[in-house]
Amino acid sequence: MNYRKAVVLGFLASASLVFADGPWTLASCLKQAKEKSLSLESARLREQQASVSIEQAKVGNYPTLSASIGNSLYDSPFRDGPQDHYRFSVGISGSYTLWDGGSTRLSIRASELNKEAKHLSTKETERTVQENVLNAYMNLLAAIEKLRTADNSVELANAEYENYNTLFDAGSITKKDLTQSQANVLQKQASQLSAQLSVNTAKTTLRQLLELPETENFEVAGIESEIQTPDALSPIPSLEELQKTVMDKHPGLKSDSLSVQVAQKNTEIAGKGKSIKVTLGASASTGLQAWESDKYGRQLKDGYSHSISLNVNIPIIDGGATENKVLQAQISETESMVSLKEQAKSLETAIEKLYLNALSADMQWKAAILQVEAETEALHVAEEQRNAGALTYTDYLSQKNSLENAQVTLTNAKYTSLLARNLLDLYQGKLD
Repeated sequence: MNYRKAVVLGFLASASLVFADGPWTLASCLKQAKEKSLSLESARLREQQASVSIEQAKVGNYPTLSASIGNSLYDSPFRDGPQDHYRFSVGISGSYTLWDGGSTRLSIRASELNKEAKHLSTKETERTVQENVLNAYMNLLAAIEKLRTADNSVELANAEYENYNTLFDAGSITKKDLTQSQANVLQKQASQLSAQLSVNTAKTTLRQLLELPETENFEVAGIESEIQTPDALSPIPSLEELQKTVMDKHPGLKSDSLSVQVAQKNTEIAGKGKSIKVTLGASASTGLQAWESDKYGRQLKDGYSHSISLNVNIPIIDGGATENKVLQAQISETESMVSLKEQAKSLETAIEKLYLNALSADMQWKAAILQVEAETEALHVAEEQRNAGALTYTDYLSQKNSLENAQVTLTNAKYTSLLARNLLDLYQGKLD
């Protein structure tokens, strides 16, 4: 009982402990992926772009100010008398929008909502990256266990072949039995090579997800491999509890919900195309003519003028431009609402499927444990029968292979269950 508790605590601790050096744990892999993933980096850049959009939207609330400097050369060929052919002018002007029908306010709010949506989209991308890492990590652990099984099989087959050589020399077994034993060694070695290839492939997949270089000395330390039974893990929550928790915390749903609000704001903004716009303006300017004129100061003084204006722009006919913008915005709004509903339905289906897979995997894990026990006992009986001469070597090998197949099935069932449970934790936000 104490051992089981220690294993469970160690399994749970793997979600929070990160080792700076040494083999990679599940937690350190998830942390590395969140920091180095290229897809996450792209999502963060889109989030920064949304922040810039807010500042751009706020420009409508600020007054504008501009200065101008003009230099011109001119000539009046039909004018009598001396002429300056150069004119210099300088001025400054500014304006401030007093009323635009609320377009600026709506644009700012839409940009703020869009930034929140982008942030949640980044979290959703993070979840996707974590899910990929979980799959790769569990596949690697399963491949390592299968390789361990293959290594043991090769070792036992070699030992058996050496023993059969001795028995053959003593005349206790036939040449056929010795040949079959030698063939069995070669088959186990081939299986060992296949298992090693699976480990290398799984390791490369995980290493690439973590954006680690090929030269990295990449080894994993899966404390999960110490778990022997699903009974050592926490119970799986009910489907209703899972659905509620996931729906409340899933960033994709929240992001789509905010996207609907953004679309609604854009529809309102599009409708402001026929709104009255009131602008307050002011300007000041002066200038001089040079070359033949010499009283520059007086020219600047006499040429100075300033003004203030209040402009009211009243749209009357715009050729249907506003109606078209409103229609396009309404279509986008409807598409956002449909996307939200589809996302909710897809998520509900995914959770239900994952929940059933987790329950099924637990049962298959328990069944596989019993099957390994049964095949182990059957092998013991087969060994006794073989030693007594009551069982052919072919039948004996068949029983050994049945045990190895059961062990592989157990490994698959175990890591399928662990993966399903971790994915449920991920969807519930427990790995954030």
